[in-house]
Amino acid sequence: MKTKLLLTNLIILIFLGFSPDISGQPLSKGNLKTIINGKTWVPKTSIASGEQFFLERMDLKGSFLFKGIRFDDIQFSYDISTEKIITAIETLDKTKRNIIVNPFFLEGFTVTESLYEFDFLRGDLVHPELDPKSYYQVVKFQNTQYVVRRKKHKILKSDSSGKFKYVIANSLFLIKDDELISISSRSDIFKVFPQEKKEMKRFIRSNKLKIGTKTPMDAIVLLSKFDL
Repeated sequence: MKTKLLLTNLIILIFLGFSPDISGQPLSKGNLKTIINGKTWVPKTSIASGEQFFLERMDLKGSFLFKGIRFDDIQFSYDISTEKIITAIETLDKTKRNIIVNPFFLEGFTVTESLYEFDFLRGDLVHPELDPKSYYQVVKFQNTQYVVRRKKHKILKSDSSGKFKYVIANSLFLIKDDELISISSRSDIFKVFPQEKKEMKRFIRSNKLKIGTKTPMDAIVLLSKFDL
């Protein structure tokens, strides 16, 4: 087990700790007060497959909204099993370590991919009924906001290996006229757009969309068409 954790830490340092991009990190050696409780992030289980991370990657790139200030060109990872954002900092003694970014100061972040940007905000900045300790992907449309809480749970595999696996446990919402509406299937979206129900059904069939917690991006395609 100790060997696995050592290898795991080495992988994390390769992805985050020794990146040339960390010069842009907001959690810098010049402001140690921004380090979360002085807490270093150490993985408790093997992360070789990266399943528990958003996009199953440890080298996300994007920006932080940190105490009202935007910091660009950040390299980080988002553990959606624990809902922690991890990034590398350089301390006063010139060493590098991976820390958990303080959710009290980190108001939101953006993950930038070649074809898409994922925007996340802390729950209390999205809607008063959402968890202020969690981050939510937010997509704004003409009349609504589509909100996704990205989450994975770790469970024991059903075989005799004794190993764990991660299962998707997302939560989906629509916000309309300040009302938070839970979404579990396409029927919940139809209730918000009753006049568009027939056309929406046709669009879902023709585009082979699956509206549900396991495929959160499909609802964005649907709303992009009808919430204009």
